[in-house]
Amino acid sequence: MPENQADGMGDVLSAPVSAVVRASDAILEHAVGAYLESSARVRLRTAQELPDAKVSVLLLDAVDDHWIKVMRQDAARTPGTPVPVVMIADRITERQLSPAVEYGLTSFLYRDDLNLDRLVDAVVEAGAGRARMPDDLVPHLIAELADRQRRQTLTDQSRRDGLLVREIEVLRMLSEGMNTVEIADKMSYSERTIKGIIHEAVKRLHVRNRTQAVAYAIRTGIF
Repeated sequence: MPENQADGMGDVLSAPVSAVVRASDAILEHAVGAYLESSARVRLRTAQELPDAKVSVLLLDAVDDHWIKVMRQDAARTPGTPVPVVMIADRITERQLSPAVEYGLTSFLYRDDLNLDRLVDAVVEAGAGRARMPDDLVPHLIAELADRQRRQTLTDQSRRDGLLVREIEVLRMLSEGMNTVEIADKMSYSERTIKGIIHEAVKRLHVRNRTQAVAYAIRTGIF
C-alpha cells in the first residue's frame, strides 16, 4: 500500500474528538456546531456532557467576567485537569489570560482570522494536547506560566521551611538589596506591614535580626 494512502487511512480510522460548543450568540453557536458536527474529525456533545468531552469551544463577542466565571464553573465540574478550551474572540487582555489559562485555555483564535477549517484543526490539536496561540499572546503566556511556577515553588518552600510565602518573598527582596520602602511599593503593602512580615520571619527562623534571617535563607537554600 502506498505510504500516502496508508496515512490517509490512519486519518479516517482515528477517533473523532468530542467537543462542546458554546457561544455568546445563539445563531453563531448553532451554525458553528452544525459545521463541526458535519466533520468526521469532531463529534459534538451537549453542554451537560462537558466533563466527558475532550475539548470545550467558546465563541465569544468579548471575553468578560461572565465567561471567565463559566470557565471556572466548567473547571470545577471536571475532576483533575480542566477540559482543554479553544477560545475564539476579538481579544483577550493580560488580566483575563491568567485565569483563563488556569481554567483550561489551550488555544486562542482571533475572530477576524477565523475560518471553520482552522477551527476544526484547533479542536483536533487541543484534543491531542497541543496548543495554538497567536504570536502576540505567547510572551504573556510564557510570563504567566513562569509566574505560576514561581508561586508553586514558593508554596513548596513554605511547606518545607515553615515560612509563609510572603515572608520568603520579602527575605528574597532584602537579599537583592531592596529596602522596606521599595519592597512595600513592589508588593503593594504599607512599609509597616513589610516590617511586620520581616519581624515574623525573624521570629520563625529563631535568629536575631533581618540580616541573619537573610543569611539563613541563603545558606539553607530557601532561595
